[in-house]
Amino acid sequence: MKAAIYGRGTGILIVAAVVGLAGCASTATREAMSVGTPATKSYPYSVSVQTRGGTETSAMTGSTISNEELKAAVESSIMQSKLFKSVVQRGNGDYELSVIVTQLTKPVFGASFTVDLEAGWSLTATLDDAIVGATRMRMAVEGAARKNIAQGLQAIADLGALDADARSERGQAPAPAPGAVKYPRELSGQDVAAHFASYPSIEARQGEGRPGGKAPFTLRINRDRTVERSCPNCFTPKASGSMVVKQDDATVCFEWSRVPYPASGCFKLVQTSATDFQLRGVGMETVIRYSLAP
Repeated sequence: MKAAIYGRGTGILIVAAVVGLAGCASTATREAMSVGTPATKSYPYSVSVQTRGGTETSAMTGSTISNEELKAAVESSIMQSKLFKSVVQRGNGDYELSVIVTQLTKPVFGASFTVDLEAGWSLTATLDDAIVGATRMRMAVEGAARKNIAQGLQAIADLGALDADARSERGQAPAPAPGAVKYPRELSGQDVAAHFASYPSIEARQGEGRPGGKAPFTLRINRDRTVERSCPNCFTPKASGSMVVKQDDATVCFEWSRVPYPASGCFKLVQTSATDFQLRGVGMETVIRYSLAP
């Protein structure tokens, strides 16, 4: 951070004076150059002051301003005005103030003289202040994160009956009281739709382990409601078709292309245990069994 002030004439801590000269030349003093007017703002930081461009008074130059006296005058003025919390020596402050004398105009003759002083002011943050700024930024980021997390948690809390909603979205009934579930139970049309939306891949078996049982197959349901059947031991290992959930009838209907297994038609979805399901054919004896993780 850097703020620069470059002024000619009067201004905060920029001195313009009308001086009456008489007798031998002497250096301008810190006491006479100090400003005691209170500042309109006070900063809770420390500052160090550096001055350049001043010259020592001599017979050749006449009265001038030395860097040492100007530095002391600026430091004294800062303390009197309470612009900064404190004034420290170079390298130890939160900020460094540099004042550079660029021009001091003095008339050659006369009983009363008007003197113009032109100086550039530069205020620079030190490394310590940069570290403070980085810390404040980190704290601001942390505060924003805390607020965001609190809002997110509150939004979840406002959802209400979360467990029942989540189970419904997975095609399961809301968790009942222990011992209240009776199997088998036939799923409603809404539950059937939610069930297949939650499980895009189902390992289904028909007649496995029974005399004349048919080969197991994998039924994959895609987002566009097309279905794929993989049956390595079938005459046609790969087959595709379509699926429609009829909520009004609480059925799911499959239509397969060019394969008889599994049979095309509509099925009721029956849950026989917490993890086991059956697709029972409507108007046909076909039963497709599968299990899902709870």
